[in-house]
Amino acid sequence: MDWVQCNNCGAKPNQVKMFLTTCAHVFCQSCTEKAKESQCYLCKKPLTVDEINKNLRPDLMELFKDPRQVAAELMTELQKVSTFQAKQREIYMKFKNAETKKETDRFNDARTKQMKITQEIEKRKKAFGENNALLKAAKEEKKQLTARLHQLQSENSTKKSVSIPSRHSHTRTEPPTSKSKRIRPPPSVTRKASHDFPLNIMDQSTSKIVTSTPICNVDYSRRDYMNRMFGAGFEHPSPIPRQ
Repeated sequence: MDWVQCNNCGAKPNQVKMFLTTCAHVFCQSCTEKAKESQCYLCKKPLTVDEINKNLRPDLMELFKDPRQVAAELMTELQKVSTFQAKQREIYMKFKNAETKKETDRFNDARTKQMKITQEIEKRKKAFGENNALLKAAKEEKKQLTARLHQLQSENSTKKSVSIPSRHSHTRTEPPTSKSKRIRPPPSVTRKASHDFPLNIMDQSTSKIVTSTPICNVDYSRRDYMNRMFGAGFEHPSPIPRQ
């Protein structure tokens, strides 16, 4: 360190002891002891010194290092710091992007819901307007029907008042005919009830029977005819027994 010397007298470190002040000045032992009122020769600040040797504090020892070495150490430290911070920023950006995406999705969902709600409100407004128009039309129709009903009632009451006769009217009206005095048809027109006829009608002279079956006036003397029609052994085709 050829650049180190006493800032007051120019003495070298290999000749005398050197001291470092708190105001970053270097003085030899002789100048330090001769300092007036313990003040720095250059800046006049209170003089506080540390001897420059191997036992100097590390923070003060850094002042006497080679600048290239300090720069290399600083670059290494700077690279470590830069790499660490870059990784942390990358992780931070991942979380930030994920959070931003979530917020964007929430915003889009809220916007979609808002659009649906707005459309629903517009539909309900339109339906409300249509219902209001129908209600007005119904009220108008009700009003017209009520007026027509009152008109018909007034006309009906007028007709009734005209058709009702006066109490002192001398118009003669026929009394209503009672049920007992209804006109009946003459006896010749009356029909004979069905039960007045005999159930068994038989002509004794011809031996013929009149029955309710489609076969009428069957002659039982012609058995060959009966056998051809109904088969042998059939004697009574009519449900009415022969007497």
